[in-house]
Amino acid sequence: MILYFILAIGLVTAIWNLCYKHYWAKNITVRLRFEEDALYAGEETKLYEVIENRKAMPIPVLEVGFHTKKELDFAEEDNANVSDYIYKRDIFAVLGRQKITREIPVKCTRRGYYEVREAELTTYSLLHKKRLGREFKSDAAIYVYPKMTKVSDIMSLCERMLGTLQCSKRLYEDPFAFRTIRDYTTDDPMKTINWKASAKTGTLMVNTFDSVLSQKAMLFLDVEDTGILKYEDLVEESIAIAATLVRRLLRQSIEVGFCFNGSTNGGNTGKESGFAPTNGKGMLIHMERMLAEYRLEDGAHSYEAELDKYPVTEDTLLIFITKNLNPRLYDAIKRRAGESQAIIVYPVYRGEVSQETSHIKSRKNIRVLMREVDRG
Repeated sequence: MILYFILAIGLVTAIWNLCYKHYWAKNITVRLRFEEDALYAGEETKLYEVIENRKAMPIPVLEVGFHTKKELDFAEEDNANVSDYIYKRDIFAVLGRQKITREIPVKCTRRGYYEVREAELTTYSLLHKKRLGREFKSDAAIYVYPKMTKVSDIMSLCERMLGTLQCSKRLYEDPFAFRTIRDYTTDDPMKTINWKASAKTGTLMVNTFDSVLSQKAMLFLDVEDTGILKYEDLVEESIAIAATLVRRLLRQSIEVGFCFNGSTNGGNTGKESGFAPTNGKGMLIHMERMLAEYRLEDGAHSYEAELDKYPVTEDTLLIFITKNLNPRLYDAIKRRAGESQAIIVYPVYRGEVSQETSHIKSRKNIRVLMREVDRG
């Protein structure tokens, strides 16, 4: 009797394992997605794991594993291993026709573009005699934009120098700020003639507009770090300063241009490394994504060569951000600035200023602002 019982158990186990092997992965889906599409470094979001079993067969033990860059800090590190990547594995017991959603808190510690391209499912046959696995593709991705940093001192200087430009340049007419209609003079362009008013009065009449002052700034960011000793903290601070300045200037309705010398060949935003002064919100997103995708290991081009890109008018404020300031680069910046108002932001480690740059001082139209950074 006992023998029959043991044989029955063995037969049931064999049938179960055979069926389980062929059908466990049928009609089961796993989806990973971030709560946000984009956020700023230092902020938190959630990663959702959604497991759905659309068949009657239960899955007693189901492991869901995935990996991504270690700069995403998962609060639940009990099931995570960290090396160059963070490997996370969660265990579920999934009943038939059941859907499970798990929320995983994530802190985005550093700018970057993060993807989870695939998930690995693992289960076991009865009595854990055999390991079964399958991979699922994932499209979970998130942009982590450069962190917001303090730029109040730089903004105050920008406002003062933009004020100087405002006082020295002529007024432009704003075609959207209509004021009144007056008689035509020979100095008026034909495009300003109001033909309907002219027909009513029998004489040529022209539209006049209120004047507006156009404010523009062009920012040049240096991310080159090619020496034997690497200064990643200074590069990251430079990127954070540049991104924060562009956001703040655009918020004040100032047209802003941006250019940097990072390699963008591997990014999703294309190879273009900047744009001419504009106040379009689309360009802000373009810049934030471009800086999020830039990796220090991708290298950088010559900063001096980038200074000649995107010609601007003399009434544009020029902002240069570089940790590599030296007499040669300073001379190149002076040539680029000419008589225009310019600001040089120079990030350095606290208490460490090289002798060759210690004598570089501000001049009448170029202000040098040193930003001290603590070592990470």
